[in-house]
Amino acid sequence: MEFTRRLSRLSRHRDFRRLVLVRLCGQCGDGTAQVGMASYLLFSPQSQTSAWAVAGVLALTMLPYSLLGPFVSVLLDRFSRRRISVLVDVTRAVCSLALAAMIAVHRTGGGASVVLAVLLLVMLSLNRFTLAGLQAGLAGTVEEAEYLEASSIMPMIGPLAALVGGAAAGAIRLALGGPLGTDAANGLIFVLAAALFVGAAGTACRIGRTVLGPATDAERVTVGDVAHGLATGMRHLAHRPPAWLALLAEAVVRIGYGFLMAFVVVIHRHHFAGEGRLGSAMAGAGGWFAVSGVGFVLSGVVSVPVAERIGVRRCIGAMLLVMGLSQATVGAIMAVPALLVNSFLTGLAGQSLKVQTDTVVQAHVDDDHRGRVFTLYDVLYNISTVLGAVLAAVVLPPDAVSPPAMAALGAGALLAGLGFLAATRPLGGATFDRGTRAADERAGARA
Repeated sequence: MEFTRRLSRLSRHRDFRRLVLVRLCGQCGDGTAQVGMASYLLFSPQSQTSAWAVAGVLALTMLPYSLLGPFVSVLLDRFSRRRISVLVDVTRAVCSLALAAMIAVHRTGGGASVVLAVLLLVMLSLNRFTLAGLQAGLAGTVEEAEYLEASSIMPMIGPLAALVGGAAAGAIRLALGGPLGTDAANGLIFVLAAALFVGAAGTACRIGRTVLGPATDAERVTVGDVAHGLATGMRHLAHRPPAWLALLAEAVVRIGYGFLMAFVVVIHRHHFAGEGRLGSAMAGAGGWFAVSGVGFVLSGVVSVPVAERIGVRRCIGAMLLVMGLSQATVGAIMAVPALLVNSFLTGLAGQSLKVQTDTVVQAHVDDDHRGRVFTLYDVLYNISTVLGAVLAAVVLPPDAVSPPAMAALGAGALLAGLGFLAATRPLGGATFDRGTRAADERAGARA
């Protein structure tokens, strides 16, 4: 009920409603494309799935943008973020259609494999770029006191849409992979993703050109401008301890989630399902991600009431502690039901922490720096996820069965939670509550 009331209050803003629709279509397309990619690269007869293979897929799709992201982030603070969103989604639709055609006609070997890898790279890297732009523009669609509420809606809307898109893609693969063949079914998945990207672009066109910011446009951007903008954004962030401490907490979450992504794919492919049972392995791994996605979605219901009760600072620390306790206990039991429980708690706590981090960054970073700071945020997000998968590849055995490694992962999250609470105590809870209704009410009482 509280979530419904928050959504109802925010929905009075026309451009916020449209921004939500853009996120729904775009992230539904992301979920569809990501399952299509996993289906082709990790759950096809020709694939040799290992933790290193998962880390390689994540590195292919995340690291190139991580290297270029800081430079292109300046564009988000120079040109219309709405225009960028439209162009990005149109480009992703074209890439997705090209992938569908190549996979459906089996043009994936030799030189064609390089083209396929580039198309995947561009399509999935652009995902992080457009999300950074939309997140930076969110402040223009709501009032300042509504940052926490808006930030809690978006992480709920996005994963829900991705979950729906991923479920649709999984259904296509499992239902049509037999009758049509694996490649034809994978091709259909990418056609669906393209249609969703077109829907996102069309919806973005209905948002006012200047609503998402920035305040002014620039006609040309030089390499020097980019370098200067990157340095300025980093200096701006360095002088805002609440923002970068929250970002460090988010990095810990992503390292853990990257580790679990590699673990889940490998244990279902080589332990629970066994060799040759690709459908069973994909369904099992998909079930884990779906349950985690439910936790992501419910974070929009949980995160705001918890933050309003104990404060944003304590909420971030508490979510790290919840993740650590869950991972060190049920997450270390090598049985499907226990892993699903940990999946839900990890998704719920991890995404709830992201809601708080988004709020802190929104509230403590000036609008003319938000684009590059949120892109730096995404770079950290990507690198941390890949680092977690690489860590899993180093420490996990070939079948991924290792209770001690999973317990150690939980202990790391517990230490991070305690460290965050200790490091942020001198800043005080009120500093972290900026951009929330609680802070607005305190300011009104003083006035």
